[in-house]
Amino acid sequence: MRISELLQDKKALITDLDGTLVDLKIDWDSLRERVRKAMGWEHPLKPLGVSIPQAARNEEEVRKAFLIVEEAELEAAERAKPDAGLREFLNKMKDRGIKLGLVTMQASRPARRALEKLGVLDLFDVIVTRDQSLNRKEQILLALKKLGVDPKNCIFVGDMSWDVNAGKELGCFTVCVREEVQGADIYVRKLEDLAIDE
Repeated sequence: MRISELLQDKKALITDLDGTLVDLKIDWDSLRERVRKAMGWEHPLKPLGVSIPQAARNEEEVRKAFLIVEEAELEAAERAKPDAGLREFLNKMKDRGIKLGLVTMQASRPARRALEKLGVLDLFDVIVTRDQSLNRKEQILLALKKLGVDPKNCIFVGDMSWDVNAGKELGCFTVCVREEVQGADIYVRKLEDLAIDE
């Protein structure tokens, strides 16, 4: 599919962060173990963000567990490097009048820091993090509302099955990155490959 066809009638592109825009190389299994040990939990914590409120016995435990996670996210954000190809792609979208949104299960500080290190923070019109919602579908809806765009006029990009499911349920054109997930409208190795035919 050519980029011109893909973008026909589209007014926004919303993307996930880790695993989609960048691989922040967080050892999630090790982080889960760290949280379990610190909190004295037996919960498998999969997926991590959504599971913390389920495993916690009170709000204070939720807060403490997320602080451990945020610390790891901030460390990972510092490892991100400027990505000229990504910036060029996002600029192309902006030049076409496409609004840009980001949704992530990371906290706001590490998410913004990662985007800053990638050199693309200034290009996003809206950023929705776990501080607003721990539900991917809700996050996309929040981003769409802030952008003033209908789901059918949006491209959503993610790398996990719950990304694909959320995007498809909302009626977005859904792109899967890195790992091919059944149900996605198209699969690309990396986000910039969407513009490869130009």
